[in-house]
Amino acid sequence: MEGSSSKFWRKKASHTAARAAARRLGGLIGRRGETLDAIQQLTGYAVNHGQSKRVRIHIDAEGYRAKREESLERLARKVAGKVVKYRRNVTLEPMNAYERHVIHTALQDYPDVTTYSTGTEPNRRTVVAYSRGEHRA
Repeated sequence: MEGSSSKFWRKKASHTAARAAARRLGGLIGRRGETLDAIQQLTGYAVNHGQSKRVRIHIDAEGYRAKREESLERLARKVAGKVVKYRRNVTLEPMNAYERHVIHTALQDYPDVTTYSTGTEPNRRTVVAYSRGEHRA
């Protein structure tokens, strides 16, 4: 990280959050947040090693996670519109579990559309399907 930077830690009963702010954090974030996810997972392993009570760790850089969530919600609405217009299912790119969850949640009340996941990790994908007024449970 180059130039000025800042770090922020917040501890709550359910989790601990860390946020970094600096110039050019793209390397820390990685492609679609993969590096950030890996750092978060490794930090969680280190913090929880040998502990009886698990602490959840959330690591963010430059508000990336909120921006990504907004981007996924926009994608979900755009794809749902196309699914209804053309009455064709659309399979999205492979995503991690949290990103698939964002898509499912964004479209859970969208009319004439249902979502489900298919495949196995790490290539598990979300399918946005035309449902003719029916919703999957």
